[in-house]
Amino acid sequence: LVLSPGTPPADAAGWIEGFVGGSGGGLLLFHDERLFGLVDRWLTAVPAEAFTDVLPLLRRTFSVYEPGVRRTLGELVRRGPGRRDRTDRAAAGAPGFGPGVDEARADAVSPVLRLLLGPDGDAETSGERVGVRR
Repeated sequence: LVLSPGTPPADAAGWIEGFVGGSGGGLLLFHDERLFGLVDRWLTAVPAEAFTDVLPLLRRTFSVYEPGVRRTLGELVRRGPGRRDRTDRAAAGAPGFGPGVDEARADAVSPVLRLLLGPDGDAETSGERVGVRR
């Protein structure tokens, strides 16, 4: 409702800052396709003369995101909302990730998991080995 055409752009931009501002807001936009599409549609519908007025607030809102989150959101904006089939992205190899599982890197995690979970992977009995009181 706040992002509807009847709401002044400055009020809507303030709502965006409050809702998706802060460090976790970028992940919220990334994982909630409906919210991402809603914000995207609002941004593209803001009139040019009003956009220059709300731009400083929007820049401040999105500038607090981690660089990786900003990059991912930029890629989503470039593709457009609704084009985020995760299976296609994984098969094509998302930036920074290969198309398959790296067995050597996966095997490197095993010793740490054994320390955390115990030799049999039984978290219930491993609590005593790491000093957890019951």
